[in-house]
Amino acid sequence: MNRPLRLLVPVLLASLGCSPAPPSVNDAGTDAPSPSGTVDLGTGQLSWEPLDPAGGTRVELIHGPQGGYHLFGRVRYTGVGPDVYVRFRVTPVDGASPLNDPAERIHLIEGRGLARVGNGWETPNAQLVVLVNIQTPSAVVGRRVRFEVSVAPSPGLETTPALRVSREVLVVDDT
Repeated sequence: MNRPLRLLVPVLLASLGCSPAPPSVNDAGTDAPSPSGTVDLGTGQLSWEPLDPAGGTRVELIHGPQGGYHLFGRVRYTGVGPDVYVRFRVTPVDGASPLNDPAERIHLIEGRGLARVGNGWETPNAQLVVLVNIQTPSAVVGRRVRFEVSVAPSPGLETTPALRVSREVLVVDDT
């Protein structure tokens, strides 16, 4: 073998063993997750409506077409990739049992429930938070509830802990 080929073979072999790994869901086209992130909880059927951290936000109770009741939830976050599970929890401020099913989780990924916004993600559409534990609007209208959300990486992608935030809101029925 001539001298240039003898030098090239070890370089080629070394480069094959050192090729970068294919990107994972967490880092494909995004920054690597930071040790901490931010999460914000909103509402709004057609667009993002922020919830006041001081507790002054009024959230509309929606009577669904199938006879149930729900609130609209939206979430924005950073620090976790675009493959997450979102859980909402609605409880009376007095600490009674949850009004929704807090075990219900929503799997969201980019293009299917999540949209990239700046260096983070958000739900471009309202998520229905079904209040399965109420029978009539009077159970919640005019009352303050704690509206919470957690955003956790999908199983197998747990490079960061779940992000959580809660807001106290007043449930109203303006329709």
